[in-house]
Amino acid sequence: MQIYGRIGDARAGSKLTFGDFGQYANQGWNVFAGEYGTTDTDQLWLHGKLGIYMTTNGYANNVVAYYNPASNTNFVFNTNLRVNGVNITSDARLKENVESLQNPLALLEQVNGVSYSYNLSTLEENREQDESKFSATLDNGISGSSSDSEEIMDAATIAKINRDKQIQAEIDRREAAEASRKRIGFLAQDIQKVLPELVQTDENGMMSIDYIGFIPLIVESIKEMQQTIQQQNEVIDNLQALLSPEVQSQLRSNTTSTSNISAVDGAKLYNREGASVSYTLPATFVSASLQIFDVTGKPVKVIKLDNGSSNVVEVSRSELGYGTFIYTLFVDGKKADTLKKYVSL
Repeated sequence: MQIYGRIGDARAGSKLTFGDFGQYANQGWNVFAGEYGTTDTDQLWLHGKLGIYMTTNGYANNVVAYYNPASNTNFVFNTNLRVNGVNITSDARLKENVESLQNPLALLEQVNGVSYSYNLSTLEENREQDESKFSATLDNGISGSSSDSEEIMDAATIAKINRDKQIQAEIDRREAAEASRKRIGFLAQDIQKVLPELVQTDENGMMSIDYIGFIPLIVESIKEMQQTIQQQNEVIDNLQALLSPEVQSQLRSNTTSTSNISAVDGAKLYNREGASVSYTLPATFVSASLQIFDVTGKPVKVIKLDNGSSNVVEVSRSELGYGTFIYTLFVDGKKADTLKKYVSL
């Protein structure tokens, strides 16, 4: 252990350092924990020239997190993380060889989601530190010498040992419960066959998945499906326009929910090309209107109706945008008919 002052031995550059800081001339700054620099920053620095390990349990060989750039470019956590938010660096200036995704939907069709739980024993093995990091002398020290085992422990020491055992038992219980919890995801070996760029294998052969990489694939797949749906709806609209009004009404009654619709003789809606509709009204009525809603139920447009010579409501597609809309005919305050339409731009 070395404790340096404001500048320190060999101008270490730290005000207070614990660890093997090394010599600047020998490419030092080896390992230290302390306040780095000559100013009062009140900032704690944890430094490891060749990596950082975070360990737990009595032997400090249970690695919960580490960064070892010689073998892995990732900061690896062997435990669950919970955060309030994550921003992933995605600046275009940092990227090259940018290409559009090709056939994203076809790729996702080859991916199988699964439910699973973790194998606790394998998780624990993955956390165990490489035994080569512990010398024989250190191993003996960890295990305890014969003189240690013969030491007479006082009541406080015994109580602490028992308390530590209880705490460790509770930790083990919680980890077992967490490992057995049902999860939903993918198997890295399966994803590697379809999207190898989303899978990494570490120095121990353990495979991991870049789940964030699925988001662009999903977005592009949705756009691809939406384009297909739009084309299909245009074909449907064109085919329906060839049908008689009576057949259109019959088709609508088979495919549109009629809940809360009141029987009003002579009140009907009929589909037309684009965003327009036509209608018929009873011979006598007080008031009538056509109300258009989006699929969330939000009102988009209200049109007052009469029994004039032209019972056609011309609606511009640009007024609504594209998507699915519900056209509802109200007569004297009663919902008389509805029509679901997909409007494409």
